[in-house]
Amino acid sequence: MRRRDVLIFPILALVSRAGAAPRGLRVGVDACPYCFMTILDARHAAQAVNPQGRAFFYDDPACLLDQLNGWGGPLLKAQEVYLADYLGSTPQVPRWLGAERAVMYLNPKVRTPMGSGLLVFASRQDLERHLRERPERAGGRVLTWEEALREGRKRPFVPTDLFPPPPRTP
Repeated sequence: MRRRDVLIFPILALVSRAGAAPRGLRVGVDACPYCFMTILDARHAAQAVNPQGRAFFYDDPACLLDQLNGWGGPLLKAQEVYLADYLGSTPQVPRWLGAERAVMYLNPKVRTPMGSGLLVFASRQDLERHLRERPERAGGRVLTWEEALREGRKRPFVPTDLFPPPPRTP
């Protein structure tokens, strides 16, 4: 390996990582590729960026989870995944978190755009604060992104009576 190559590879690695950042969501304009609903509340939004750098926005993290698990929509290979922090976002502007850092809360009593009951928080402390302020939402389960992906392989998060999944092939 030449000296020039030794210097270029670390720089290319830094540049490719530096390009990893959430894209801008246009509330009321961008539509979910899974359920086709226009995103009207950024507090529930999710985002996936494919290897070519194209961003896809979702009105509910459940739509993204279901699409990644093959329950419907076009095939998606996500290179980056971001979820809107429920407490840190406003209905018009999301505060994006890397999915691997997110704390997910699943409770069917919580109303979300697609009826999944999934909320996303930046930390366990934020979730606990939210539950103190909204005690009627207590009784749910806390999930990491990886746990949510694994659980979504067994069944879709979006209720099937709202959006029936296609038949799975063996």
